Amino acid sequence: MKKIIEKFKPTLKVIGIIIGIIALWIIFGIITGNKTSDNQFKKTSSLGSPMIQNKEMDLQEDIMGAGMMQAENTAFNQEATESEASATISPIEKKVIKNGDLNLKIENTEKAAAEISLITKNQTGEVFSTNFYERVKGQKSGNITIKVPIEKFEVTLTQIKTIATQVISESTTGQDVTERYTDLQAQLKNKQAEEQSFVKILDRTGDIEDVLAVTKQIARVRGEIERLEGQIKFMNSQTNMSTITINLSEDIEITPIQNDWRPWQVIKKSFSDLLNNSQDFVDGIIRFIIVGIPSLIPFLLFLGIIYWIGKKLWRKIKS
Repeated sequence: MKKIIEKFKPTLKVIGIIIGIIALWIIFGIITGNKTSDNQFKKTSSLGSPMIQNKEMDLQEDIMGAGMMQAENTAFNQEATESEASATISPIEKKVIKNGDLNLKIENTEKAAAEISLITKNQTGEVFSTNFYERVKGQKSGNITIKVPIEKFEVTLTQIKTIATQVISESTTGQDVTERYTDLQAQLKNKQAEEQSFVKILDRTGDIEDVLAVTKQIARVRGEIERLEGQIKFMNSQTNMSTITINLSEDIEITPIQNDWRPWQVIKKSFSDLLNNSQDFVDGIIRFIIVGIPSLIPFLLFLGIIYWIGKKLWRKIKS
């Protein structure tokens, strides 16, 4: 038995040391934990007068109340949104972005542009942009972009096509953004309700730190409200007015030769090109004499030295 104990004695010592360390760690944790709880209790008991504690509790309750009100408003608006989505929406209530694209052949570009402008004004729209160019003398082409009320989109397209000799292509696109618009309206109402809640809290707050904290929250909510209002305003501008882009190109006409052919100008340009090419040739020769030849001299000397050395070696090897 003694032999067995002596055999495992080192192992038992190690186990005893580990158990002792664990016991000391547990006792240390209990002592430090009690001190921490005592310090926390002391700090809590020394926060200040009951009036300050009540004031802080009131502020926290107000902020919590604002959060609860915001949650209730969100839930209410979500229910309202779902009920509105389930109801039948009339065509006037829908928010749709419409765009059109026409590619037309016309007799005269300027006349067609004037007629398109007149049609646009009659439909209470406006010309947004124009871009015309003349690649061949007497023959213009380009494009014009207009904006008209969305309810007059089809009528405007039909009237514009009547001024063309040929409608090469026609395309229209539409995007229903009613759901997105409704969602933005709901978010705006929620943020406005949240702002009113913080304003009420600000009226009841007298401490400077509390005022600054609530003011910061109001500024944050106000920024989100302005962002949502900007998105709604932009979407209204996109859905109230539709965009139509008209590409115009004139039919090809046979024009007199003298209006399009300019042989004398071609002769002058040819002589000018000949003189320029001759000057470039002479300039190249001058550059070769002044720059090229001196640059080749060191290279030729190097080749001559290599040739002379190689010739000497060859003679020695041959002899």
